[in-house]
Amino acid sequence: MSSESAHEKTGHVLNANESFEENVDPDQQKLDKTGLPLSPQPTDRKDDPLNWSPALKFAICIQASFLAFIGPLASAVINPAFVPLADAFDITPVEASYELTVFLVFAATGPLLVLPAANTYGRRPLVLAASLLAGVTNVVAAYSPTWAGILVTRVFNGIATGCLTALGPPVICDIYFLHERGFYMGIWALFANNGVHVAPLLGGPIAQNIGWRWCFGIPGYIQLGVTAVVACCLPETLFSRGPQTGDMKERPLLDLFLFKSTSARRRIVRRDFTGPFIMLSYLAVLLPAFYYMTCLAYGSVLFAATGSVVYKEIYGFSIIQTGLILSIPLIVGNLIGEAGAGWFIDRLIYLHAKRHDGERPPEARLDALWFALLLPIGTIINGVCISHSTTSSWVGSAFGMAIANVGFQVSTTVVYAYCTDCYKPQSVEVSAVFNFFRHIFSGLVSFYA
Repeated sequence: MSSESAHEKTGHVLNANESFEENVDPDQQKLDKTGLPLSPQPTDRKDDPLNWSPALKFAICIQASFLAFIGPLASAVINPAFVPLADAFDITPVEASYELTVFLVFAATGPLLVLPAANTYGRRPLVLAASLLAGVTNVVAAYSPTWAGILVTRVFNGIATGCLTALGPPVICDIYFLHERGFYMGIWALFANNGVHVAPLLGGPIAQNIGWRWCFGIPGYIQLGVTAVVACCLPETLFSRGPQTGDMKERPLLDLFLFKSTSARRRIVRRDFTGPFIMLSYLAVLLPAFYYMTCLAYGSVLFAATGSVVYKEIYGFSIIQTGLILSIPLIVGNLIGEAGAGWFIDRLIYLHAKRHDGERPPEARLDALWFALLLPIGTIINGVCISHSTTSSWVGSAFGMAIANVGFQVSTTVVYAYCTDCYKPQSVEVSAVFNFFRHIFSGLVSFYA
């Protein structure tokens, strides 16, 4: 369903991602370098994010991507240290793992109540507040004297991390044209997927050499440093693209850092909070959300949740060796997958537009999902190799994980780019839905696995 019909059904007021190219005189349309009309059509204003320099846009993309990387990484660094964590508070390792379950539940549900502010007060205030909260709660957890105190920090850390993850796609949509989003959404997806894959590389050595508390502390201090960088380098990207834009005063660059104004100029209403649930009535959101959560669960979470047992008991790996095998194959697979995903789905959009008078339907991106079949293929290879561990080495299972993550990365890039293209005015709500499905199902899989 088109973004226009979605706009009519939800009744959302105009926000940063809505374009009005259908009202632009064809003779006055701005074109891309291939001669096709740009979508959305940019204004002539300097404060329009679509008109910013490529260097500034890329800097914003990297900041949004790293924020989506550091949050999941910080939550997972402690995973290899559940045994010493349990010993410190006289609980079982299974009970220690509940801190991850609490984090995932609130990372899924908390942003549903917070993200509506992003369409009214802007992306920047929410990003800064969430990043600061994530850093502070990790540092507090590192010094917490009680188990209950750690669980409380996981509640607020989950809300903050969920917001940072969910705000990435709307920011990408704010600053890039439709024909560019696949590539840059892929960069964001690569960072978002690999936070939990890098974490085992750090968690094992940190817990073994300097103690489990630093598994919270080090990521927390890094997050605070990132917050300081973002405070100085990430401008507001919210921009209202509508008939009223010409009547609004152009914002100087300094205002985009000082919270003096946004271009939304509206109040939060009840429909903002029900928006994510309304989006579930669209199959073009619901089915990709289900698909993405299963890809994440069986392409990433399954390996992380079971790997520590599998590789210790079956192959006799140490903690550090387990961290290596739960990181390197997954990271390599994601890198290979993204090398052929983002630019390819942008190319699919371009080829369709050349054949159909400049039309760029989001569905053209879906052809790339054939490559996502590598996900179940790789997972099957991994399982078969483990079940025949007496006659096959760990190398086969590692290759299976890498192959699965090629498909996982392709699926992530395609579904995020497709859904945000379908529902440009509701990109925040779509991202909130994906974030909810992502963390809830991951929590169930990690809890029961």
